[in-house]
Amino acid sequence: MGSRASKIVLATGVFDILHPGHVRFLEESKKVGGPGAKLVVIIASDQTVIHKKGKPPVLPQEQRRQIVSSLKPVDQAVLGRESLDFLGPLREYKPDIVTFGHDQRDIKKTFEKIIKRENLRIRIVQIGHFGARGLDSSTAVKKRIVNSVRSSR
Repeated sequence: MGSRASKIVLATGVFDILHPGHVRFLEESKKVGGPGAKLVVIIASDQTVIHKKGKPPVLPQEQRRQIVSSLKPVDQAVLGRESLDFLGPLREYKPDIVTFGHDQRDIKKTFEKIIKRENLRIRIVQIGHFGARGLDSSTAVKKRIVNSVRSSR
């Protein structure tokens, strides 16, 4: 890890109904790595989303991966495994830094435990919240769409 000139930053998320908060999270994640950093983003699989949220995402996993892959700060976007696996990606991508969004506190704690248990030299960074509250989450965007459709009838 220490011999590489540029750092690898790993970020994860569902990225369903992409919004400016997602873009800012990815921009800030890349910045944390410094000049020349490579940002690898793991997109939660449909199965993981169903397991964690009790329902599938609006957009299928491959479409979410394609959209995230097209964003300027992203060097590589990959699909997460069907079974929830945190250690595998750490071993596979060998990140120097793992970033988490302001709403990813639980997954951050899980990663911290794994990193400590495995004695890995990986820095954890929680990226702050950006902009006004409201349409800064996919859930909020979905609710607004539903309300808009209902009120236009």
